[in-house]
Amino acid sequence: MSAMFLSTKISSDSLWIILPFIIFEVYAVQRFSEVPKNTSVIQGQSALLRCVVRDKQGSIQWTKDGFALGFDRSIPGFSRYSVVGSSQEEFNLNIVNTQLDDDAEYRCQVLPAQNNPPIQAFAHLTVLVPPSMPEIEGYSNGSVVEVPQTQSLLSLTCKAANGRPPATISWYRNGVKVTNNVEYSTQSSTGDKRSTAISIIHIRLTQRRDENNAIYTCQATNTAISGSPLTTVVQISILEPPGAPEISGYTDNQVVRTNDTLQLTCTSRGGNPLGTVVWYRNDEQVDYSYVSVDGKAENEYTFTVNSFDNNAIYRCEVSNLVTQRPYTAQYKLTVHFSPNRVAISGGDRPAKAGQTVKLDCVSSNSNPAAVITWFARGRQLAQTDTRVEDSPDGGYISKSTLSVQLSHQDHNVKYTCQATNPALGQSVDDTVTLSVLYPPNKPIISGYTEGNAIKAGELARITCQSSGGNPVAKLKWYKGSRKISSENTKRGNLAQAVIKVVATPSDNGATYKCTAQNEATTSPLKTYVNLTVLFPPASVSIKTWPAKPKAGQLMNITCVSASSNPAADITWIKGADRRRVQGIDRGEVEAENDGKSTTNVLEFLPTSADHNAYFGCQATNRIFGQAVTDALTLNVLFAPEFNSTGVPEKVDLIEGNSVSLNFSTYSNPAEVTYKLYRGNVQLSLPSDIPRFQLTKGILKITKIRRGDRGDFTIKASNAEGFTTHNFSIEVRYPATIKKISGKVMEDEGGVAFFECIGDANPITPNMVTWSRANYDMSKTRQTYEKGKAHLTVHELSRTDTGDFVCTADNKIGKAATKKAKLIVKYAPVIDKSPEYSKAASEEKSTGKLFCKASGAPTITFTWFKNGQTIDTSKSKYSVSTSKSGDVDYTNTLQVKAVAKGDYGRYMCKATNAKGTDSIDIVLDGTSKPDPPYDIQFVNATHNTITISWKPGFDGGLIQNFQVRYRLKGERGFVYIDITVPGTTTFIIKGLKLGSEYEITVMAFNSKGKSEFQENFIRAKTSNVAPPEDITSTLPTDEVPVIIILVVCIVGIFLLTLNVGLILFFVRRRRKRLESMYNDGSDTTSHTNTFELYGHTKGDGGVYPMSASEDGRSYGTYDKSMDDFSDDYSKDYENDDCKRVFLPQSDYGSRPYTPNKLDSPRMGHKQTYILDDQGRQSPWTEDPYRVALPRKKGTFENSPDKSGRSSRQDTRPKSITDYCDRPPSRPPSRTGKTPPPPPVRTSSRGAADQLPPLPARNYGPQDLPPRYTSPPGNVDVLSPNIVANLNYDGPPMRSPSPRTMQNGNEMRGHLV
Repeated sequence: MSAMFLSTKISSDSLWIILPFIIFEVYAVQRFSEVPKNTSVIQGQSALLRCVVRDKQGSIQWTKDGFALGFDRSIPGFSRYSVVGSSQEEFNLNIVNTQLDDDAEYRCQVLPAQNNPPIQAFAHLTVLVPPSMPEIEGYSNGSVVEVPQTQSLLSLTCKAANGRPPATISWYRNGVKVTNNVEYSTQSSTGDKRSTAISIIHIRLTQRRDENNAIYTCQATNTAISGSPLTTVVQISILEPPGAPEISGYTDNQVVRTNDTLQLTCTSRGGNPLGTVVWYRNDEQVDYSYVSVDGKAENEYTFTVNSFDNNAIYRCEVSNLVTQRPYTAQYKLTVHFSPNRVAISGGDRPAKAGQTVKLDCVSSNSNPAAVITWFARGRQLAQTDTRVEDSPDGGYISKSTLSVQLSHQDHNVKYTCQATNPALGQSVDDTVTLSVLYPPNKPIISGYTEGNAIKAGELARITCQSSGGNPVAKLKWYKGSRKISSENTKRGNLAQAVIKVVATPSDNGATYKCTAQNEATTSPLKTYVNLTVLFPPASVSIKTWPAKPKAGQLMNITCVSASSNPAADITWIKGADRRRVQGIDRGEVEAENDGKSTTNVLEFLPTSADHNAYFGCQATNRIFGQAVTDALTLNVLFAPEFNSTGVPEKVDLIEGNSVSLNFSTYSNPAEVTYKLYRGNVQLSLPSDIPRFQLTKGILKITKIRRGDRGDFTIKASNAEGFTTHNFSIEVRYPATIKKISGKVMEDEGGVAFFECIGDANPITPNMVTWSRANYDMSKTRQTYEKGKAHLTVHELSRTDTGDFVCTADNKIGKAATKKAKLIVKYAPVIDKSPEYSKAASEEKSTGKLFCKASGAPTITFTWFKNGQTIDTSKSKYSVSTSKSGDVDYTNTLQVKAVAKGDYGRYMCKATNAKGTDSIDIVLDGTSKPDPPYDIQFVNATHNTITISWKPGFDGGLIQNFQVRYRLKGERGFVYIDITVPGTTTFIIKGLKLGSEYEITVMAFNSKGKSEFQENFIRAKTSNVAPPEDITSTLPTDEVPVIIILVVCIVGIFLLTLNVGLILFFVRRRRKRLESMYNDGSDTTSHTNTFELYGHTKGDGGVYPMSASEDGRSYGTYDKSMDDFSDDYSKDYENDDCKRVFLPQSDYGSRPYTPNKLDSPRMGHKQTYILDDQGRQSPWTEDPYRVALPRKKGTFENSPDKSGRSSRQDTRPKSITDYCDRPPSRPPSRTGKTPPPPPVRTSSRGAADQLPPLPARNYGPQDLPPRYTSPPGNVDVLSPNIVANLNYDGPPMRSPSPRTMQNGNEMRGHLV
């Protein structure tokens, strides 16, 4: 045996890697049976380099350009490389999707082993890359190479880039290979194994026609291209100029007319490319659309000739890429057109006779120029000269002037100007009518006779007329010199102007003038009229003296009326009640509008009550009976005055409250200065009392304090004087605790003393008290005196530890509370519950041991193991203590990295000044948990039971619990897993109503389950279901489908039968009614409604004694009762045996009517149920529970303590069981007993009627009355029927019980 060690040799030729190995046997010499060969592959294809080794002993790997690829056949890091082979001797290198960087030398190496030398073989992999698509520089594939005709040589360069090997390039002309004048070269980049091939062909353009449109093709290929060569082509185009343009469609000196359609065609022949043909009109391009066909380019321009085309130049331009300037041809158009309008200026205004009027006539443009002719009175006038001017729009403008000497005969004579194109014979004309002026007649006024008086406000319609004149006269009205508006009309040569004058005082004595004039008058013609108007005063004015009156000083008020015709009378009015006051008359004076002004004076001594008082002056015109009033509000100056009733004198506030006190005064001037005094000292607010702010008489107090109380004076001053007001402020504040005893610690059996001192205003009796929740205060003694309370606790025990609360409350604001702590000292007591006597942990984990103790004063803990104190300062252990409450401590010992030696018994010792206690705790490995213990019943409902338990030792793991229960007497159990860790309370749901269950609990963790707690508990669900859970008491088993189908079919059958019976009885009744009508029988209306009633007055029966005893109307018997008897008596209601529905019962003190059964009463008292001893207890039965099925012929009484019904009364089979004698009439033929007569409620007492049950929300004490069913057996009671004989009904709305009065006051409520 020999050992070989790793050696490495790296050179440019090979890479040797020799690994350590041990040779145990001798093998044959390893050798190649097949070596890799040089291979070429096209980029993207797969390459396979074969390598087969016989008698291989050493490891095999491939290298790439000397880089070792490793011994793994998958060759990590080279995702496209792998070593493949069909046998263990084949180590072929497979390369997929070859890339250019795969082009390298590859060696297949076999390392030395078993005394075999290393061997290797190599081969080169060549990656072939096709070139890119060849490109002709400057031209894309299929493009045209345009060459000017002056160029003699063209060189085209073709490149085929990135080929390996470089591409071979060939040139073809029109499909024929070209070899002459061709150059070939290649280019390579450093580090890139690909090359670019370049080929240049030189084309001589001596034979232009042959080279024009020749196609040159560049082809590139190499060994990587297996198909057709790559090609790109261009076409040679030799450019030549186009032929000169030729115009057709118009000739020189040709004349066209407007609206003619003219088509001009411009043609250019030859050229490469063909020329572009464009039309221009006066150097403005108008058409550039042309067509190229048969070696020529042609543009047809078609348009409609108009006057603007006269002398217009239409030019055709032809150009292409070769031409430096366009070739042109053009024509100038001649267009004949007539004028489209002629206009006369002058003569549009009237002129006086003897004047000369010039009429100018101008035609629009025309070609040739238009000739102008004048016409008047139906004949042509002497020829006038026509002037011709060039038009900027083409053609010529003709003008002519006619002078007319006016006379009266020329009035309304028409003059016409006519313009005619002599070449076309077309004419246009214009006409003007001359007007000659002359004056109108003097105007005449009508509608008012001067000297007659009119009242102000009346309407006067005054008319002015003037006839004759040309034009008709213009009339104007003036009041004095001021023009006024009028309604002007003209009829023929008569002009009329009407004014509507609403008489005003200013019209009294006013002069109204009417003028008439036209263009022929030199000055207006005038007529005048003067008005007389009666008018009342328009206003009155009031003045006071002095201007600023003061209280107590004499003043007067002067009233002066405005102008009035006749003079006005003045009266005085004072106050809101408009009292008349007598003034002093000072006579009349002349006033405006020729009226009179009256003056009256009022003198008096003003007081503060006169400030803002109303004083009115009224002036009345006797003729009109109208009055005008002016008034003033008197402004009397006086010192401030406080409101004697509204100003507070004593203010009572609670501390912390805010208030605004109104001390504002009544004064004039209103600018009042307010000052606040405390005693005799003026306060500076808010600096003296920051919570007081006095603004404009409003004293705003913010969050008043107890120190702010006292006696105050407020002083109000203005320019007229001052006044003062005294008031006091009392501050009440809630109780607070000023001092309370601190923590008190005493020994068991001793006495503890506490003191609590409160402060308040007022201090009330027993204001300070001591209390403690859930504590027997009888063992304490409290004393109280003037806000101080003492508490003494005798015979202290450890359970007395806790907080005592001192409460101070004087019923103002929120009571103040503080706590005083009592701690009773006692020796430590360790909690030795089963779950704390054990601890568990897996090895290498941390074990936790818990020691819980209570005691006072402070407890210290010490841990022992095997009798030795544990040094908790070592890293092996850690100890922490937490405190909850005043005396409860939890000390935790953590044993880290638990080993076998750490398991065993530990002892925890708790010590304080009063003593010690200890507990042994066993630390062991994790295990299944101990059973829970102390299972307790917590609560029960009609279908749930709530239990709680204490967990046992959890085995050192997270534990969960399982609840097991069963119905008492049953064999099987129901199990429920509780998956929420730490749960110790659980609600068992889905239980039966009023049933007893046996319940127990067990615990489980990941190690296993504990036993179920042997001490199971028994618990029972409630016997009463809540309203919303009535259905939960019904059977919950799933009903078979067949039963549902049978029930549905039977129900449909019964429904159909009922419908048939109803139709039968309806038809039968209809026939009987028809028969009754035919026989003349009673036609009293009937009712089909049976109503159940409860009385509201007296203690009578359910129904009235008879129809005659009840004052309300009752329907006669229903015809459907004939089903029972054909001869049913209408006096049925008077039978001695009354139809009642309930069996006789013990009603206690309630009155009972013989031979009748009471239905449930409706009284004004609270609803109750009679128990076995006759005591009344509140009725709390759910209103819907009565809907449950009952046994036939029975009623359910209130349950006794055992939950069973205390009594069951058998319901009568028929109502005749309670009759004293047989029926007064024979039974019907059918053998049926008729129902009681239908009863209808009176409309009286509608306010006492209650809505049906679903329409209200009732509590048990205010449900509407519910009644028993009519005679007969029932299986299911109506939800509104109470199956309880002791039920006395809910209270009625009536304030007091009533007595039945002959049945007339019966009140019923429909159920």
